[in-house]
Amino acid sequence: MTNQFKIIAFSKWCDHLPLEEQAKSLKQAGFDGVDMPCRPGSAITHATAPKSLPEAKRILAGHGLSLDRLVCDIVSESDDVNERFLACLSDLGIRKIRAGGFPVPPGTDIKTVFDAARRRLETIEYLLEKHGVSAGIQNHSGDCLEANISSVLRLLEGRNPKWLGIQYDPGHLTLSGEKPHLAIGLMGDYLHSVNFKSPRQEYFVERESGRLAYCPVWVPLADGMLDVPAVMCALLAVGYRDPLSIHCEYRSHFFRVEKHPDDVFRIVKEDVAYLRARHTGNKPQNYEETMR
Repeated sequence: MTNQFKIIAFSKWCDHLPLEEQAKSLKQAGFDGVDMPCRPGSAITHATAPKSLPEAKRILAGHGLSLDRLVCDIVSESDDVNERFLACLSDLGIRKIRAGGFPVPPGTDIKTVFDAARRRLETIEYLLEKHGVSAGIQNHSGDCLEANISSVLRLLEGRNPKWLGIQYDPGHLTLSGEKPHLAIGLMGDYLHSVNFKSPRQEYFVERESGRLAYCPVWVPLADGMLDVPAVMCALLAVGYRDPLSIHCEYRSHFFRVEKHPDDVFRIVKEDVAYLRARHTGNKPQNYEETMR
């Protein structure tokens, strides 16, 4: 393999830092660009984007980083907010975003939630096409409509993949189904973008019931369940060449990404080196040192 992919950072874990500090740290970690959170609760929101995103793009560029994608929540925003937000992205040349998801709260009628999501996506598709921006629905695991690729395809049935597709998260699929070649084969033209993170299942006995239970913990790419080489081979086989986003969401009962920022940057650097080694076919010169 040759070095064909940009590696970008979903910068959620350092979103609270000043942009200059973020950019410097991300560049030092080895990233080529940024997959920036831009949604309610983030440092930059849909409402503040027209004023703040041009400056963010300028600062990142000053450190040799591109602003490649945004993680948004346009499925839950009003259409007038979306109009202004998407117009801003179009002006800045940002053409790919993540659209948001569709959780299913306990006790909710799933068919009702599904039908409402389908209607919302039809409206969103119109706005995306109007502004020339494409959006991906990220597959997740757990109680949500986007629980695997097959379920997201049901949501997107009849939608134009030029404007609405799937943000492929193979880490979540290790928990909820579909091996890489099956998932990528199912997506076809709906393959929009790709994220990397890797879980393990942590088993325990519930005190109340005495039953065996489990929950996922999110670990460095080299230590988890995700078969990264299999994903890379399947992506190359279908001609995918867009950036690969590392989602640095390491967490367990003993570690929280929000509480250990210095350790997170060390692990992030390791993950960048690990992923580069898997898509070039060779170890980077400083690989052994980086992985210590």
